[in-house]
Amino acid sequence: MTDAGLRTNALGLAANVLLAALKLVVGTLAGSTALVADGLNSTGDVLATGIGLFGYRFGQRPADENHPFGHGNAESVAGLVIGGILLATGAIITIEGTRSLLAGPRVAPESAAVVVALVTAVTKEALFRVTSRIGRRLNSPALLASAADHRADVLIALTVAAGIAGARLGIPWLDPLAAIGVGLWIVRLAVEPIRTNLGVLMDESPPGVAEAVAAAAAEHPGVRRVDLARVHPLGPYFVVDMEIAVDPELSLRAAHAIAHAVDERVRTAVAHVREVRVHVNPA
Repeated sequence: MTDAGLRTNALGLAANVLLAALKLVVGTLAGSTALVADGLNSTGDVLATGIGLFGYRFGQRPADENHPFGHGNAESVAGLVIGGILLATGAIITIEGTRSLLAGPRVAPESAAVVVALVTAVTKEALFRVTSRIGRRLNSPALLASAADHRADVLIALTVAAGIAGARLGIPWLDPLAAIGVGLWIVRLAVEPIRTNLGVLMDESPPGVAEAVAAAAAEHPGVRRVDLARVHPLGPYFVVDMEIAVDPELSLRAAHAIAHAVDERVRTAVAHVREVRVHVNPA
């Protein structure tokens, strides 16, 4: 597996499987509502990471007759689904934590639950750094959604550890209260991947990219002006439609050469631009 995106997704999937099993088992045996809630969160992460892996692989498929611009939006669909899973997981954990809190006093969790929560925090911070770095490099919606999830898990694990420690110090209601905090935090973090990937699927132009495209095209000496620059996001990459004005006395061959040069210039100067379609107007 040489693809950095595939390796990163596979690493996240394996880590989430191990952490989910560890937290559910230890949380149940140690009597920690917060750690069990975090285990349920990791179970959702397993599903989310698997969907992210599928979306990334499917999005790498080349263009075909039915998808002339490629399959890049599969990654945005995966990112949107991951956001939906986060939202549902957070809501379930909040409800269960509230029920446990309202049930009344309970025995403080065992110390093993604190250790597992801290191990989770360290592991997830490492995963966040790797996934965000690769996600930014590849401009991958699925990887960036997974990175946001990893960073959320760091804060969640620290909240869980604090709640369990507080319960062991004689404040037992802090454990279910931490579970409620975990759930609400997950709900909050679900908003960004949902909003971002809906924007891609709704063909929302990414900020600053159209301006960069126009600036790159205007640098060519044969371009009198840039009349139009539209950017269409397709998952991790962009397709550009643009109109340039050139000397009206130029031959068709010369105007075509300028358009071809602008195409290459834009794809070289602006990151993640895969295709540029240039229409030539007389100045």
